[in-house]
Amino acid sequence: MLLGKAAIILALIATIISMLFYYIQSGKSKTGRKGVTDAANRQFARAAYYFMSVFVVLATGYLFYLFVSHQFQVRYVYQYSSSDLPLGLLVSALWAGQQGSFLLWALFNALLGIILLKKAGKFEDHAMFFLNIIQFFFLIILIKASPFELLSRTPPEGAGLNPLLQNFWMIIHPPILFVGYAAITFPLVLGLASLIQKDYTSWIDKALPWTIVSSLTLGAGIIIGAFWAYETLGWGGYWGWDPVENSSLIPWLTIIALSHGLVLQKRNNVLVRSNYLLAMISYVLVLYATFLTRSGVLADFSVHSFQDLGINALLIIFLIIFLGSGLLIYFMRIRELPYKPIDFSKPTRENAIAVSILVLLAAAVLVLVGTSSPLISGLFGEASQVDVSFYNKVNLPIAILITFLLGVTPFLLWTEEDFASVPKRMLLSASLAAGITVIVVFFGLTGPVSIIFFLMSAFALCSNLIVFFRNLKAGWLNTGASLAHFGVAIMFIGIIGSGNFSVSQRLVLIQDQPAEVLGNNLIYRGIQRNPDGKNVARIEVSGDMGNYTARPRLFESRYNEGVMREPDIKAGILTDFYISPLETRSGHDHAGGDNLFLIKGETDTYQGYRITFRNFEMTNHGEDSSARMQVAAILDVEFEGRKYELKPALVIGSRGRRMKSAALPFSKDMGDSSLAPAVSLAGLNADNKSIELQFSGVAGDQGEQKEELIVEVSRKPFMSILWTGTLIMIAGTIIALRRRTVSPG
Repeated sequence: MLLGKAAIILALIATIISMLFYYIQSGKSKTGRKGVTDAANRQFARAAYYFMSVFVVLATGYLFYLFVSHQFQVRYVYQYSSSDLPLGLLVSALWAGQQGSFLLWALFNALLGIILLKKAGKFEDHAMFFLNIIQFFFLIILIKASPFELLSRTPPEGAGLNPLLQNFWMIIHPPILFVGYAAITFPLVLGLASLIQKDYTSWIDKALPWTIVSSLTLGAGIIIGAFWAYETLGWGGYWGWDPVENSSLIPWLTIIALSHGLVLQKRNNVLVRSNYLLAMISYVLVLYATFLTRSGVLADFSVHSFQDLGINALLIIFLIIFLGSGLLIYFMRIRELPYKPIDFSKPTRENAIAVSILVLLAAAVLVLVGTSSPLISGLFGEASQVDVSFYNKVNLPIAILITFLLGVTPFLLWTEEDFASVPKRMLLSASLAAGITVIVVFFGLTGPVSIIFFLMSAFALCSNLIVFFRNLKAGWLNTGASLAHFGVAIMFIGIIGSGNFSVSQRLVLIQDQPAEVLGNNLIYRGIQRNPDGKNVARIEVSGDMGNYTARPRLFESRYNEGVMREPDIKAGILTDFYISPLETRSGHDHAGGDNLFLIKGETDTYQGYRITFRNFEMTNHGEDSSARMQVAAILDVEFEGRKYELKPALVIGSRGRRMKSAALPFSKDMGDSSLAPAVSLAGLNADNKSIELQFSGVAGDQGEQKEELIVEVSRKPFMSILWTGTLIMIAGTIIALRRRTVSPG
């Protein structure tokens, strides 16, 4: 433990030394003073940086050793591991918590900084000076929130890794994401270096590959996270606009905008001022996202947020210093920065890319506002979060505009002379898109907005596919942009298809009794208990998806209240068959017992009563002043040929929670009328939309107990298209990166 702390402290000392020598050397570079000591100063600065990197690697390696050797006296090791974890999960446990993820971030800063040191050229002194300042703050955070802190005593066993994180994607998702966070640093430090040196063009070739690396790794991390959520969380989707999900999306949008802006600056010397601001904003947004997710601000609004480690002040200081110093340097040079306005009067490729940048920034701003809503609303009262529908409403028009631009831009020239020639070049692509859209509408796509979105996505797909094959003739290195944009179009088509054609149905599976749903026959065979706590529900499936045994999982999570659920997904060529377990319960033979469980829309019988749970009804007050809220279950009850509507309720108030029963209809032959039957709402689950009803005054014998499983079964079409689109987008980005590193021009 002492070794780990010592490595961090020595790394901090080394980065301070490197910072000082680079500062001295950068001062000489600025004044033009040359001398024998110049080489020595730079060598001292480089050596100190190398030493810092070695110490950070040593600290990371030592923390990994503590995990694999089960040193549970270390608080961080105790919190995120146990002796029964396999090696792969012990590796992932290293970055499962805040302290380890900050160490991983510092590690990538250090290692990528070595590449910058070798490639920065004339910008080395100033860029490495700023990079050392950034690393200084990370190391201070690691001293404040150390992963090597000891417990007062040594526990015999670790608390274990959250079962939700015991997944293959945990091994690769966070490292890829943190490479993106680290890479986004380098356009910033190169931009600041170029501002100080008054060289406003040379930094483009240095910074552009870093923007592509960052967009590639952030994009890959976001996609992996979405796939992880789809196959693990069991809620049926892949993107929920969670604030922590958004915290990666926002800087990804701005860094993509920066990469396109640098391309325009390199070609036509436009957006010079904007690109410096974008480089600063992108990094500041990463810091802001780190503050949001790790300060505890979002603890009540995100399942991914971390607890407050007492580093809020450090994060805020870090953010203010970089934003303030960056803007100060920028405004000191703003009068000297070249300014060339863009002529939007002509349909040129330059104009289309510039508009695309504005659209990406608009999306980033809107998502940022929504993500920050708990913080903003908390300043004026009780913190609250915007609804998911906010993101869908504001981003749908933006997505349509993006796909339109992706379809038009490939056919525009850098210098356009004739307006009339543009539609001619787009005619084939537009015709193909219209034909594809007609076919999809014939198969059931409805709604004018969805149809327009699909039409524009198909237009983008056809345009970039045509241009891809044209560029391929000039060499595969020229296909990166068209391939990436083709992938984006495919991805949007997958999103539209999965969103408009998915069908779901909730039902109760009674053990060993067949049930037919969405063209398949399901037989629930019970729960298989596993040592890792991830209990498996075995469901035999037969039908158009084939014959197989589905194995969705349910387990208790120490980090999240209630039961966590992992779905079973049978992936098809065009359609996924998705079974998500919601709840297990001890059932009955529907002839007796005191309690009845129902999900929304379900009908069951109880002692001659046919009961359908129709919906919830919520009011802000109950029957007296002490009641703050009343939640009722609306029941349709059939008895002896007549129909009734009953509303048993839970009343929540200053006196606690109490049940408000509803009288059941009865006949004289049921017995003493003083024991009139009634039904009460004994419990409810808003997530599963299920209720527990309790009966009184109804005679009956306990029947045979049968286990039941509530599941949500879905058909999710076009998911394979969505994932294929993301892979094509990543492949195109890799080709674009290769082109920029092999042939920067």
